[in-house]
Amino acid sequence: MEDKYVEKPWLRTYEIGCIPETFEPYPEITYTENHLYKTTEKYPNELALVQLDYEMTWKELRDKVDRLATALYDMGIRKGDVVASCNTTSIQFAICEFGIPRIGAIHCVLNPIDSLDGIVDKLERTNCETIICMHTNVKERDIIDKIEEAKEKTKLKTIIVSKLEDFSQNPPSHEEEEGVIWLTDLLEKHSPNPPKVEIDVKKDCAQVFFTGGTTGRPKGVMLSHYNLVAHDIKFLGTVMPQTLLSKDDGLLHGFTRVSMMLPISHLYGHEMFRMFISRGFAQLLQSDPRDTKEAVRLAKKYHPLMFMGSPTQYYRLLKEQAEFMEGFGTIFGSGSTALPPATQEEIEEKATSIVMQGYGTSELSGEGVLPTTAVLSAPFLGGKETAGKAFHILDRVLKMPGVIPLLRMGMGLIGRENIAIIGTKALSFLSKNVLATPFGREKELRGTIGLPTVDTTFKVIDEDTGEPIPIPKLVKEGLRGEMCEGGPSAMLGYWPNVGDGLDEDGMIHTGDVIKMDEWGQVYVQDRTKDMINISGYKVYSIELDDMLYGYPGVNEAAVVGIPDPERPGQERVKAFVVPKPEYRGKIKEEDIIKFFRGKVPPYAVPKSVEIRDEELPKTPTEKIFKKQLREEEIEKMKKAGILK
Repeated sequence: MEDKYVEKPWLRTYEIGCIPETFEPYPEITYTENHLYKTTEKYPNELALVQLDYEMTWKELRDKVDRLATALYDMGIRKGDVVASCNTTSIQFAICEFGIPRIGAIHCVLNPIDSLDGIVDKLERTNCETIICMHTNVKERDIIDKIEEAKEKTKLKTIIVSKLEDFSQNPPSHEEEEGVIWLTDLLEKHSPNPPKVEIDVKKDCAQVFFTGGTTGRPKGVMLSHYNLVAHDIKFLGTVMPQTLLSKDDGLLHGFTRVSMMLPISHLYGHEMFRMFISRGFAQLLQSDPRDTKEAVRLAKKYHPLMFMGSPTQYYRLLKEQAEFMEGFGTIFGSGSTALPPATQEEIEEKATSIVMQGYGTSELSGEGVLPTTAVLSAPFLGGKETAGKAFHILDRVLKMPGVIPLLRMGMGLIGRENIAIIGTKALSFLSKNVLATPFGREKELRGTIGLPTVDTTFKVIDEDTGEPIPIPKLVKEGLRGEMCEGGPSAMLGYWPNVGDGLDEDGMIHTGDVIKMDEWGQVYVQDRTKDMINISGYKVYSIELDDMLYGYPGVNEAAVVGIPDPERPGQERVKAFVVPKPEYRGKIKEEDIIKFFRGKVPPYAVPKSVEIRDEELPKTPTEKIFKKQLREEEIEKMKKAGILK
C-alpha cells in the first residue's frame, strides 16, 4: 500500500476525499447523448439556461438542438463534415455545441475576438463550408463582417446568422433577405427528429478546438466523443465523491446554479459549460465578460452557488462592484491563468468566498489537474486528515439505501432558488468566520493547482536531459520538470493527423514546469518558454510574479527575461509593475529591488523595474502577455543601440 502512495502520492489525497482510483470502463456513447439527452430525461422542465432574462428549460434546449441537427442534415451536412460556430457565450453556442456532433459532423469552435486572418486560417485548414454566427460587436466590429470577408478568401459557402436577442424576452422579427439564413428560421422550419448516424465514439472527431497561438500558429486539437465524455466524468469524479455528484444519482445533481461570465469559445469556459450541462446545473449566460453590472444583476436575481471567471474578471468585480462583493458568498472557479496566492486571499476575504483553481489544456479536453473538495474543505474542518474523516462519514451515510432519494425529495420541496440562497449564505458565513481567520489560513493550501485527475497518466521530464524523473525522486528532492499528461481524455491529435502532438506513451508535453508535494499536489513554477536562464541558473518567473503580488499596492505584475547586453547569450531579470490607483507614485523601482534582496538568490533579483500606470498587455484569453513585454523591451534596447 505504501509503495502505491510513493509512486502516486495523489492517491493518498483521493482516499481522503472518497475518490476512486479509476472510473474505467467509460461509457461508449456520443457526446450529445451523454451530456444533453440524459440530463433532459431527468429534468425536462427545470431551468437550463438564462440569457437576457429569457429562461430555457432542458426540454426546450434539446428541442432546439435536434431541430438544428435535422436542418444541417437536410442541408447536406454529413458525418465528418466540419461546421464552424463563432458565437459569444449564449444559447446559440449551446445549440451548436450539441446539434453539430449529433449527426456526426465536427464542431469547429471559433473565437469571436479572432482576427480576420485567424478566422480565414482556421476555415481554410478545416475545409469548412458552413458556419453559424451572430451579429455582435466585439471590439467594435461585428462578427458577421469578419465572416463575410472570410467567405471571399475560403471555401465557406453557407453563413447561418442570429442575434443575441433572438433568445430573449422580446425577440426581434427578421425580414427575409436574399442570401441570409437566419438560425431561428431554420429551427422553426425543421422537425426535432434528426436521423440516427453511426458514430465510432473513440475514433470519430466531435470537435476541433484551436489552441491560443501565443507562441506560434494555433493548432487544431481534435477531440473525440469519447474524449469529451471521459474527461467530464473523471473531472467531476475527482472534485468530489460520487455520492454528491454522480452522473446518475448524485445528491447535488440538478440542484445548482452557476454564473457563467467566461467566454465559452475559450477552453476554460467551454470545459466548465459542458460539464455543468452534464450535471443539470442551470447556467446564467453572460455574453459580455466585461459587464460586471450584468453579473451582479444576475447574481441578485438567481443566487448562483458558483461563479466561473478569470483572475482579471475577479479584479474587475472587486474594483467596480465592491459593495455587492462584500459578503457575497460563493465558490469562485478561477482559470485561464494562475492566480497568485496573495490575490486569492484578497478575493476570499473581501467577498467572503472560496476560490478554487485548476489546470487544463485543450489537448487533454480541459483540466487534468485540479483540487478535491476534501482539500478545499480542510480549512473549515481542521486540516486534510479531519476533512477526510468527515467525508468518509458523509459518504457512508449517503450510500445507505434510500438516503439520497429522500434528501433529494426534501431539497425539491425546499426549491432550487431557496437552496441557492441558503448555500450562498452558508458559504459567506464559513469563509468569514473560519477561512479568513489565522486558523483557517494556516490550514488552507494555496498556490497549488491541485492533483492529477482520476485516470490521468502523468510523468515529469527533466528539462536538461529529456528523461522522466521518477515521481518519488521528484517529491523527495523537490525537483522540477516539464509536466506531461495523457489518459482517456487525451486528444486524437492535431488537425488533421491522428497521433500528431502525442509522444510514444500517448502523452502531451504541456510546456509547464512543475513541482509536487508529498500529497501529490502540483505547483506550476513556470512555462518552459518563460523560464529565465542566467549563467546556467534557472529563474522561474511565476515565483517572482507571486512574490510581487504580495507587495503592498501591486495590482498587476510580470517578470520576464531580457537579453543581457553585457553577457551575450545570457539573460537578466526585468519586472513590470502596475500599482493600484491609490498607490500610484508611491511604489519605486529601488523599493521593489530591495524587496527581493535576501528573498531570492542574487542572480534572480531584478536588474530593473518598470512601473506602469496602464494595464499590462493581455492575450485574447486575458493572460498577461509576457512574450509581448519581452519583444517590446528588445525593440527598445535595439533602438537605444545597446543590443544588435
